[in-house]
Amino acid sequence: MATLTRTVLLRWAAPVAAAASVGLVASGVLTAQADPPLPPKTAAQLLADVQGARVDGLSGTIVQDSDLGLPALPDIGSGHGGSSLTSLLTGSHTLRVWYAGDTKQRLALLGSLGETDVVRNGQDAWFWSSDSNSATHYKLPPPSAHKPEPTPPSPLTPQQAAQQALAAIDPTTSVSTDGTRPVAGRKAYELVLAPRDSRSLIGQVRIAVDALTSVPLRVQVFSRASAAGPAFSVG
Repeated sequence: MATLTRTVLLRWAAPVAAAASVGLVASGVLTAQADPPLPPKTAAQLLADVQGARVDGLSGTIVQDSDLGLPALPDIGSGHGGSSLTSLLTGSHTLRVWYAGDTKQRLALLGSLGETDVVRNGQDAWFWSSDSNSATHYKLPPPSAHKPEPTPPSPLTPQQAAQQALAAIDPTTSVSTDGTRPVAGRKAYELVLAPRDSRSLIGQVRIAVDALTSVPLRVQVFSRASAAGPAFSVG
């Protein structure tokens, strides 16, 4: 599943895998024309801010929209509520998130008639489904410097989507800024990643960066062949 997500979001059916890589050529002369009171920032400054962003805690609502041309997938592991994690690959979905550090989180995927929750507290994790009205407990292994963190089945949050986009950078893509705009009631800069290779089917990846915390608020992926809106959006 992680391989599928990375392919769909970042490389997205390019004839050559390297052709669709989201890369970086950050120029110091490219600046965000910020409306007052936000100061202008270069693309390089925004990249550094995003990669260094840290928050102690947050909560909020996430909306993810996917229009990647994939057929509707069955809600494996869920009932009629339509709230399984596999359903995130297509359609529109709403999630609630609570974050209180690296070892304390809760994620609630809301379906039309049900809800799926994942809760972590230290090494204890619970998976709860309203369809079966049951919870499953898992004991997580202790953290190890030699084992990578597990990759989520889908970029459930703007932060995860932004991390995947930035992790794939190489010299094949230009990076610029596109002013400021409100996102979820907060002022944000917009960082734009655009593959230079004409064979890539990705036109742009746009990352809205919170002006105060530098946390990504929204990530949008646009097709090179269509101007009908983002093929993938999470914010």
